[in-house]
Amino acid sequence: MWDVVSYSPLRVSLAGGGTDIPPYSDLYGSAVVNATIDRGVTLKYNFDEKPLEISSRDFFRSSIIGKHTRRKGLQEKLADLFTDFGIGKGRLLINSDVPPGSGLGSSSSLILAALNLIHSVRGETVSREELAGEAYRLEKEYFGITLGKQDPYAIAFGGFKYMQFSKDAFDISFFDESSDFINKLQSSMLLVYTGKTRESSRILKDQVTRSGKGDKKTIERLDKVKQLAAEMKVAIEKEDLPTICSIINRGWELKKSLGSQVSNPSVDNIIEKAFSYGALAARLLGGGSQGFVLVISDPGNVDLQKEMLNHSTFAVRVSFDRNGSRISTQ
Repeated sequence: MWDVVSYSPLRVSLAGGGTDIPPYSDLYGSAVVNATIDRGVTLKYNFDEKPLEISSRDFFRSSIIGKHTRRKGLQEKLADLFTDFGIGKGRLLINSDVPPGSGLGSSSSLILAALNLIHSVRGETVSREELAGEAYRLEKEYFGITLGKQDPYAIAFGGFKYMQFSKDAFDISFFDESSDFINKLQSSMLLVYTGKTRESSRILKDQVTRSGKGDKKTIERLDKVKQLAAEMKVAIEKEDLPTICSIINRGWELKKSLGSQVSNPSVDNIIEKAFSYGALAARLLGGGSQGFVLVISDPGNVDLQKEMLNHSTFAVRVSFDRNGSRISTQ
């Protein structure tokens, strides 16, 4: 039996991704539409008197506190984080439903689950807003990851929503997930794995540099991406699936214009095949280059998933997760 179990869902972004990354979001504000899904990252913790052992089924690695003197990997930094919070004993098991670096916010899910677990072990109560803010700062400063505010806040709060960020504030508007249309939208979604993962910070740093220098083309493109998020909100409220699909496709074209490494032939091939099998919309999720492609189709297209498995080893349907990061005991 595990003493504490911490879970954080993964997320898909439908519009606005990239506008939530400073300095653009601080200077101009951002808007995103995203949903947490029924796949996630689980951390299980057992207390004992032995040095903290961290094992991960995803990295096929284990670490023991005190063994490494130069820790560089994410798992080793996670070990440092636990000891910094005074947790240096016990066993920690990490399990993710998807590979790290897959464009679904997995690093934020991991760090949120870790923070939630740490606070639970220490007997501390934190709000979702506090948890998200702490995770964002740690991911950026402690783990050295380039990211926007979307992932930690989206995953901490959960649900299907429209979010806006400025330098010092954020706002969330949730969509009605009980509606027949939202159920139809969920049944239209498919995630198709490209077969590889990537380190998103490397791809996003170029955008950060150019927006920080006030590059006119970059700012104009991010402005358009932000506008698409506002249009997506209206389309969802109007239950307009064709417009939703059009916005996803236009957003992908804009995303590709933000950097030469956003796409590649393998991603392009998966998207092309998806459309040839009847997809209405398709785009790569996350920072770009590799990971998961979000495909939207008519709910009656039952053969699309079978066809996509001819081009990917992993093509899965998903549903929305309403609850966000959470703790349970077993």
